[in-house]
Amino acid sequence: ITTQTTTSEEKEESKTNDNPTEDKKPEQGKEQQPEKVEPGNWLPLESNPESFNDFARRMGLPELYAFNEVFGFDEETLAFTPQPILGAVFLFPSSKNIKAFKAKQRVDIEANGQILDDSLFYLHQHDNIGNACGTIAMIHCLSNAVTLSEGPLAEFIKSSKDMSWGDRGWALLKAKQIQAVSDATASSESNQTQTPERTARTNGHFIAFVHKNGLLFELDGRKAFPINHGETCQETLLVDIVRIIKEKFMALEPNNVNFNLMTLSEADFP
Repeated sequence: ITTQTTTSEEKEESKTNDNPTEDKKPEQGKEQQPEKVEPGNWLPLESNPESFNDFARRMGLPELYAFNEVFGFDEETLAFTPQPILGAVFLFPSSKNIKAFKAKQRVDIEANGQILDDSLFYLHQHDNIGNACGTIAMIHCLSNAVTLSEGPLAEFIKSSKDMSWGDRGWALLKAKQIQAVSDATASSESNQTQTPERTARTNGHFIAFVHKNGLLFELDGRKAFPINHGETCQETLLVDIVRIIKEKFMALEPNNVNFNLMTLSEADFP
């Protein structure tokens, strides 16, 4: 599974069929860019459970849930991760190998099809929005894993539920309340690293993994469509996600240590 991470990367058109019962080639009509688009220039988020939890709570995540950092991908270390998990947000390095895998993956799926679930909430990350992949990954995770309280995200989901994936991406570009909270999180003093400039080209990309009706989906706003990674259940979701990460990401960059996983589970906010 791969993705393009920087704002200058080429936009992918969406072609998919959201029928969960048939194995067909993805196709979801091409969305046209609005005539006037105001650049978003969102600040990049840090992969930090403390800041993600603060952001998520302000977006409408009930206090029953929290993001937790996964400190290692071996069986022993995974045992310390609060389980069962409801979803995950994954940060990985952008690289030529991962982008090449992404391109091949798209060709294979468009040729052979895949089963999608029409209850998935998914949107595209357009070039104009800037470094919004962290926010989009969190939106993908929360919207598909939990019932949100009233707030900016629940309002956005409701207002865009009948939109295409591409149009939802354009709608997010106009969601100034969500951007304001995202930017405040990105520039928070609690962050462990200095906040990059709005126009900075980042070397990492966030995506989400969620469980829907017995299937494991990868949701990457820079891809043309969600990716079905096969069967899963809540009890094995963490192990299944880690298996995909190892096989489809880390194996492509064996000498790179810049992989970070945060899981969403039932827990009190710190």
